Amino acid sequence: MRSMEFWKTRYELGDTSGSGSRGDLLNFKTEFINDFIKENDITTVLDFGYGDLYVAKEINVEKYTGIDIFEVKDKDDFNLLNCKFDEYDGDGADLVMCLDVLYHILEEEQEYMRDSLDKMMEKTDKFLMIYAHDSEDERFETEYSVHLYNSKWLQHMKTREDFELIYKQERPEPNCSAQFYIFERK
Repeated sequence: MRSMEFWKTRYELGDTSGSGSRGDLLNFKTEFINDFIKENDITTVLDFGYGDLYVAKEINVEKYTGIDIFEVKDKDDFNLLNCKFDEYDGDGADLVMCLDVLYHILEEEQEYMRDSLDKMMEKTDKFLMIYAHDSEDERFETEYSVHLYNSKWLQHMKTREDFELIYKQERPEPNCSAQFYIFERK
């Protein structure tokens, strides 16, 4: 998979996840996630795409498990697994998260994207939180287009009658195209 190779190479060279896990965007995301965890009595989180762990380090939850296609050098005390998302066969969680990942799954990888979303839905006991570009919005221009694609993830979610969209962020934060979406298992 082309996107997998891009990220493996990027992290092997010592690069990070990018601006989405730094500064104001990091603060916005972690405050939103921690408020949601507290308000909904979440004790377990399963994170599809832990990246450089900057977001994970700020999440206040009893049990955090992260999945990604590569291995980070400094794991701290995190429970991290390395596998393709659609191949994960571990435990589920109250909250499954997928932040800043779906628009990195490229056009030729859309079957993998759907299989990964299905795995996320299978593994959540209560909620699925996605932070991604609104895939129904055809306007997705960026300087990083070499590793971005407007994956039709939201259209796939709408085919599932066992999940309900309970929250959609009104508009993206400044200098960002992603928004929070929260689905609840019916």
